[in-house]
Amino acid sequence: MLKKLVKSEWVQIPLCCILATGGGYLLSIGTVSGIVSPLAAAVAGICSPLYSFCILLGALLSYCIQGAPEEMQFLLTCLTAVFCIRIFFCESYKPWISAVMTAFTCIGAGMVLDIFLQGRSGKLPLYILEAFMTGTAAYFISDAVQNLKENKKIQLSTGKSFTYAICYLFCITALCGIDFQFCNLGRIAGMTITLLAARQFRQAAGTLCGALTACGVVLCSVSLGMPLLFLPVTAMLAGFLYQIPNAFYIPVFFLMQICSSAVLDSSIAVIRILAELIISCTLYAVFCQTGFRKFISLPVTPAAGERQVVQQEIFLSQALQELREESSAVMRHLTLDSPADPIQQAKTEICQECKYFQKCWKLHQEQTEKIFRQLLHTPSVMPEILETCPERKHISDKIHVCAQRRTVSQIQNQHLISNREMMLESLRLLEHITADSARRRSLQFCEAETAVLKNMLLRCAVNYEGCFVYRLRSGRYAAEIYSAQEDFPLATIQELFSRQTEKDFSSVSIAQKRIVKHCLYEIPAYSLVYTLRSQNAPAYERCGDHADAFTDSVGNQYLILSDGMGSGSTAALASRIAVRTLRNLIRCDMPVDSALHLLNALLMTETNTENFATADILFLNADTGELLFYKSGSAAALFYHASEMHQITAKSFPLGMMADAPPAKITMQAQAGDEILLLSDGVSEAEYSYIRQLLPQNFSTEILTDKIFEKAAVFHGGVLRDDMTVISAQVTSRISPAQQKQTHKKRQHSTPQTVLR
Repeated sequence: MLKKLVKSEWVQIPLCCILATGGGYLLSIGTVSGIVSPLAAAVAGICSPLYSFCILLGALLSYCIQGAPEEMQFLLTCLTAVFCIRIFFCESYKPWISAVMTAFTCIGAGMVLDIFLQGRSGKLPLYILEAFMTGTAAYFISDAVQNLKENKKIQLSTGKSFTYAICYLFCITALCGIDFQFCNLGRIAGMTITLLAARQFRQAAGTLCGALTACGVVLCSVSLGMPLLFLPVTAMLAGFLYQIPNAFYIPVFFLMQICSSAVLDSSIAVIRILAELIISCTLYAVFCQTGFRKFISLPVTPAAGERQVVQQEIFLSQALQELREESSAVMRHLTLDSPADPIQQAKTEICQECKYFQKCWKLHQEQTEKIFRQLLHTPSVMPEILETCPERKHISDKIHVCAQRRTVSQIQNQHLISNREMMLESLRLLEHITADSARRRSLQFCEAETAVLKNMLLRCAVNYEGCFVYRLRSGRYAAEIYSAQEDFPLATIQELFSRQTEKDFSSVSIAQKRIVKHCLYEIPAYSLVYTLRSQNAPAYERCGDHADAFTDSVGNQYLILSDGMGSGSTAALASRIAVRTLRNLIRCDMPVDSALHLLNALLMTETNTENFATADILFLNADTGELLFYKSGSAAALFYHASEMHQITAKSFPLGMMADAPPAKITMQAQAGDEILLLSDGVSEAEYSYIRQLLPQNFSTEILTDKIFEKAAVFHGGVLRDDMTVISAQVTSRISPAQQKQTHKKRQHSTPQTVLR
């Protein structure tokens, strides 16, 4: 009987009207950074004319109760215009049609408000922005409603999830406008939903809902959002505990959240958050048995791919951990200069030449030091005993200046210590973030090929901790095997896998602590043949330059040249740290920009002296032949292409000089036969004309390097005055340029096919 009564139109329509009026009232209270939330107009844009009118009525009620605030005028104008439009277009439309109608209706309402009612107040651009936000929200609300009607589920696809999250954030912000003396409705709703998400969708969903809730509350008011800053962390921990019974689950969440809130705010706020937590946990207990999972469809990601991505991130995390430990050890051995004593400075620089020096500092040393100390603390008061001193004026000024220098030096040392600690903490944070993230979701994991490779490892009795095969965007296959086995048969695995897939594979091994990452990659179209050579200047025992060349896990190649600023062991240490760190991070799949930024911060904090190093990096995209030069204060690189020599130069700062000093990046397209030279500043620019004559003669990279070294001293006036390093490289290709272009186009438009027999 009750069900029939609820289903009857005589009950449903009045009930929905009441709900729409209440919704209009609630959604028009909250503000987003001082702007009324556009959700009320978005909801009205997808409703029938009757419910649109009820939402308008609720907003008018809120307008009157709040004392007619000016910021609500645009919302009321939009709601009025939307209601009028819905009278003429009362049918249900597709989500994008409803969104366009709502957006343009709100734009028209904004023009009327700005031009006719406010006398061109200049707010029209703001109104247009809000109108587009309203239309976007209307689309995704309409899409969610339509999915619930047709499929009984909200499809959270990768593209739509972001905007659904924004709509949720706006809802929380709007509800935060209802702020009672003992609780806030927005915080209660947010904590309840976060607790439900953590329980039913595990830690990822709990963390996301917690972060969105905290952001939504902060958008309404920073003071309201302070007690919820740790909500994402609390929700993540609750997500890990989803298997425990509710009798323990609710108290654990309650205690974690109340403790984090107590740390962040005053006792009065803790009392409020305590009341809100009690209400939230009560609501959770009521709704926890509801299976919200059946109403939400999450995007599906292959489980095997997820596990392997985690393995990649853990490997990079270990590299960061090793870097942090090494940096910490270096910093412990570096000493800071102690600030000089102002009394001793004044004694040395002024009193040393005075004719009374023996009398003052030999016969009456204790009394003189006591007078100087008194003058140090009260520089404006001259002691009577110094009235007869011929240098009394200079002494007072010098002690004052020396005291200032000492203070500045102490501040600088403290700042350096603080920077070191901050750098180590940043490394530790980056290490953990990298370990927990799965940012390589663009890789196309190949489950069938992975299964074949695992069977090969089993047949060869190989112990491994992770193994997977994936395809790059270019269509090439690559595989990664993580193993701690010392006698790993990489050559055998490479040969077997090449036979099975009928592809030519190459390999590279990357060691990191106890685990080695063995990489197999399909041989790419482009590669580099190179020779590198360094020579220290006769005046120095060690060469301040360092160079390296290596291949990453998918066959792309890198050349690195670093020149330590200065000379001797300090310059050699700076360049060695630069090259070794860049090699380690890049081979562990960190982007070059991030690696350079991290290295720059490290060099700035590892010593209180000038510890600069240039960085000249060449990256060869092995699939396209594209060359990318990264230059940080380095000398010119030479690129010989199409019978012309190009000097690759850029204005940039060396690493370790400035906190915000991004490298210059120059992109060039290469083809087979092109030659590249990376040079340190030990090669004089006067020698470039000679090198220009050598390049067209098609020497091998080794001969070309030798000839440059033979003439280096000549172009320096007969004596080699600086360390010199040359990396000579030549681009090679397995296929012709025409074939490469055709293959590249096919790869862009084709879907990868399996290559297993």
